Amino acid sequence: MSASPILSVRDVTVEYQSQGIRFAAVSGISFDLDESETLGLVGESGCGKSTIGRAILQLPRPTRGRVTFLSKELTRLSESEMRPVRRRLQVIFQDPVSSLNPRRKVRDIVAEPLDIAGIGTRSERHERVAEILTAVGMNPGTTMDRRPHQFSGGQCQRICIARALIQEPKLIVCDEPVSSLDVSVQAQILNLLEDMKDQYGLTLLFISHDLAVVKNISDRVVVMYLGKFCELADSERIYEAPAHPYTAGLIASIPTIEGGRVADGEIALAGELPSPLDPPTGCRFRTRCPFARERCAREEPHLREIEARHHVACHFPLA
Repeated sequence: MSASPILSVRDVTVEYQSQGIRFAAVSGISFDLDESETLGLVGESGCGKSTIGRAILQLPRPTRGRVTFLSKELTRLSESEMRPVRRRLQVIFQDPVSSLNPRRKVRDIVAEPLDIAGIGTRSERHERVAEILTAVGMNPGTTMDRRPHQFSGGQCQRICIARALIQEPKLIVCDEPVSSLDVSVQAQILNLLEDMKDQYGLTLLFISHDLAVVKNISDRVVVMYLGKFCELADSERIYEAPAHPYTAGLIASIPTIEGGRVADGEIALAGELPSPLDPPTGCRFRTRCPFARERCAREEPHLREIEARHHVACHFPLA
């Protein structure tokens, strides 16, 4: 880890109200993200992954905690003060088609961030749009005057990536950017993100529920369950030796060509994700954990380092 991370999240809690009950979708999350790093954030649907991404973007602002980006405390900035910061902090959405305005041409969609920021002349913005479309593998001559419905899902995601890159950001929150795409197209988009990361010096927070996808793109991986972090480690290490039973269960659930049953020694996840309106006491995973003991119901585990760069929130981590 560097001495000065590009992003620092400290004790962030995001609360919502549902059915007259106030609950925490994300509870006390802390992590750092180094420049030019890709951090993968994985977990089942409803665990709070996208909520963390939105909290970083201040959309909406977290209920409690601090988010520091490029040495600026974002939670204390006004909306007018946030505007120049947003140029360096962008997002790629899960559904590329619905995130593009169907009435606008691609040239206007990609140029809109420059228009809003008042950057460059009209001709300079046109040149910049053509340049960035070329960088993401789209032909400007056949792309700029067409509308989103004339493109495939993968092509729309390339346009979304171009829009995110147009203002030369430092950090991009990728909110499940390949989950709605075909497997072959997923590989193309992942390769494109890797190329863009190297070309533009990007830092990525890559959110996904697919551990196989995250492994291929991430430097480090953090596993999340019901609003809490379970495990944080280097990508290769977390797949070779998962220390949290939930992580091991997720890895065991990755489909293989051979298929078949879960192998001996592997953990099969059972049961449903508990409601965040009434999470279990102590360890939130204990109701689905085959190794749960009395202490797990009584005492909440906190992230602790069990080896260099490997943290786990479990009273009884796997050997």
